[in-house]
Amino acid sequence: MGHAQQTLFIFGLGYVGLHLAQQLSDKGWQIIATTRTPEKIKNDLGWQILPFTDTAPIDNLSSHLARATHLISTIGPVAGQDPVIAAHKAQLQAFAGWTGYLSATSVYPDMPDGWVDEDTPPTPATVRGKARLHAEQAWQEACGAEIFRIAGIYGPGRNVFKSLYDGSARIIDKPNHLFNRIHQSDISQIIMAAMQSPERGRILNLADMHPASQADLFHFAASLAGLTPPEPIPLEQANLSEMGRSFYTAQRKIRSKILGQTLRYSFTYPDYKAGLRALFEAGE
Repeated sequence: MGHAQQTLFIFGLGYVGLHLAQQLSDKGWQIIATTRTPEKIKNDLGWQILPFTDTAPIDNLSSHLARATHLISTIGPVAGQDPVIAAHKAQLQAFAGWTGYLSATSVYPDMPDGWVDEDTPPTPATVRGKARLHAEQAWQEACGAEIFRIAGIYGPGRNVFKSLYDGSARIIDKPNHLFNRIHQSDISQIIMAAMQSPERGRILNLADMHPASQADLFHFAASLAGLTPPEPIPLEQANLSEMGRSFYTAQRKIRSKILGQTLRYSFTYPDYKAGLRALFEAGE
């Protein structure tokens, strides 16, 4: 990924954004990044950190973007619209480099049978999914962004072991409810692979190819950790938030035509077993 003048501007240094920025920084890239909580970022790497709020535009954004070769946003919709586009559409339209937008598989319809891939028309069933699709379209119109539709994210510090250890783990019993996941490390590697062979407006599904039930996940993790998995709770009794409930009403199995055929990408963690085993062994 070449010479040292590569510069990534990243909206949102959250779980995914921070890992991507660290990977590119290690390769010699310059990083300019926004965050809502600048005080939480340990900035000893010479990154330029800009404060972000949903209401006020970023000062001098054009001059920062003029230095960037690549731009990516990890910021989800707020109150149904994309806060970055809302505040900075003109500057984004003027940006000439590569652009990416991190979205979610919630833009796809429920499909209890068969598989969802990049050719499946997005017809989201939830309010969250509709806001995501609206944001994708806004990013594509503004700057031809590549869209990364990400499945359930897990990795160091964000996985089922913590809830098993502290006793908060719950298995919600919903028969045949399968979903895909993807490890943080594979997300960064796929985005970097897309940057190396860019295609304006391309859509990529970021999901391991092995959808599984939540029960399978917890039972496997518990067997690694030598713990007893929790007893399943029927969905009706689980007392879930609206977001939690929407997760359990959605039913889809995700795969990608692009990752294997176009990017020739091979997963570091092709399924939850590989990912959880590595996390357990590393104590993460």
